Amino acid sequence: MNIRAIALALLLCLCLTACGGEPEESGGQMSLLETAAGLDGTEHLLTIDNREIPAWRYLYWLAYTCDQIAQSYTESEVTLDWAAPVSGGTLADYAKDQALADTALYATVENWAEKYGCVAEMEAQTPAALPDLGLGQEQMQELEQVGWLYTELYQLYHTADSALAPAAEDLRTYGQEQGAITLNRILVPMGEDRESASQRAAELFSQLNSAEDQTAKFSELTAGSADTLGPRTVLPGDDSLDASLLEAAAALEEGQCSGIVESEEGFSILLRLPLDTAALMDRYFESLLASAAENSVVTTTQAYTDLDPAAFYDAWRQGRQGSGT
Repeated sequence: MNIRAIALALLLCLCLTACGGEPEESGGQMSLLETAAGLDGTEHLLTIDNREIPAWRYLYWLAYTCDQIAQSYTESEVTLDWAAPVSGGTLADYAKDQALADTALYATVENWAEKYGCVAEMEAQTPAALPDLGLGQEQMQELEQVGWLYTELYQLYHTADSALAPAAEDLRTYGQEQGAITLNRILVPMGEDRESASQRAAELFSQLNSAEDQTAKFSELTAGSADTLGPRTVLPGDDSLDASLLEAAAALEEGQCSGIVESEEGFSILLRLPLDTAALMDRYFESLLASAAENSVVTTTQAYTDLDPAAFYDAWRQGRQGSGT
């Protein structure tokens, strides 16, 4: 399963927790999904970790995925060809897999909620955040509930000594596997006078080298630094820092200062700090959930195998146009 789709579905969960509410009646639009697929929406279509998934759930994500792909092609002024080869198969296969990944994530949240005893506490606020693709009120509420379950799981994860709370060593191991680094930086901006900036950086570096306690001196010098973010934890590829700075930081031992590193921003001196595992909490939670969804045991029915995304999307789109939705 593709991690990009899992991240997208997780984002939708987060939107739901902020925008959850009572969806309006869809006026029987559910039939658009059913008719397009030639399936009964309540029909068992697949199983994810022993959780039976009705057809309407998967069809919702398939319609969503196909629509996103179609919009992307339209914006790029490229002719949409569902038979076009992509990594792992055709574009239609890709859409089918992405919809399965989204479906698996939602099922995984529900399975986790049952495992850890979390119950959704939905509130009446504003209309649901998920796009209306033809679901009825009960179906939208069911999907919306997953967002609230996600919130409950997230809160349990952040509760010390709970069944879902991560061990400090697990966070550290995760950080090391991901190449996470906690660092601080002194930055002298390049400005219009490169030579002057270079000299200023050299002066600061000299003060660091002559200090008995470099860590304390570094903290003192950051007070006048152009970098005001303070200590931060970064991962490889983080676009908040130049690649040359990330490379220099990775070469340091904890407690060690770098030399002067030049980048487009200016001249930097880095201090690598002990890994701040607390800064990895959210990333680790997301990785656990994504991994569980990606590695879920999926069994499908013949109806799933026979489902043609291209034919389904064309029929669904024509149905929406015909109904004026």
